[in-house]
Amino acid sequence: MQKIANDNEDFDVTVHWVPGHANIHGNEEADKQAKKAAEGCQNNSPRTRLPHYLRLGSLPLSISALKQAHHQSTHARWSRIWSKSPRYARTHSIDPNILKHSFIKLTQSFPKRLTGLLMCLRTHHAPLNLHLNRIGKSLTASCPHCPRTEENVHHYLLTCPQYRQERHTLVRALGRKATSIPYLLTHSEATPHLVQYINATGRMKTTFGEITMLPKRAD
Repeated sequence: MQKIANDNEDFDVTVHWVPGHANIHGNEEADKQAKKAAEGCQNNSPRTRLPHYLRLGSLPLSISALKQAHHQSTHARWSRIWSKSPRYARTHSIDPNILKHSFIKLTQSFPKRLTGLLMCLRTHHAPLNLHLNRIGKSLTASCPHCPRTEENVHHYLLTCPQYRQERHTLVRALGRKATSIPYLLTHSEATPHLVQYINATGRMKTTFGEITMLPKRAD
């Protein structure tokens, strides 16, 4: 018994423990069968009498464990499908952690324009002549500054002499890592300097405009 007081009056509250399974036939039988099953698997029901979802094995012991098991199974299945994709080799070489939401984590605070640009560079669908020629938007796949060289992502970011000065600034900021496309396109430390390089070259301005790291402020 416990006396509880409030501002206005005192009153008594009595708490009684009530056995939940006592003298209730169904509960008593459930306890009996559970104890019997715990003594050994020879007391288990035949698999043919179990519901279909229990016949393949035991279920996880909690809803959270069930969700985790489902997630692991789905992820394993998707990994097998992804490994057979024609785009797997190129994408995996740039970002082997993409199935672990690495791109989402990288771009979660980026404006849509920058997120779109990074995806285009990763997939080689950037508005450079090699891709534009492939989709019929350019008469040539060659770099406008290097007539005998295809203008692809590698050429644009790492080797085109037209952007030597802009690339020098990039290398001064990032060192030798500036020569790694996977680093430039997957690491948050590289993104501000990559944005500066792209803006300075002006090559993407027609499609993406001036790129900013900050999301557009709502009016």
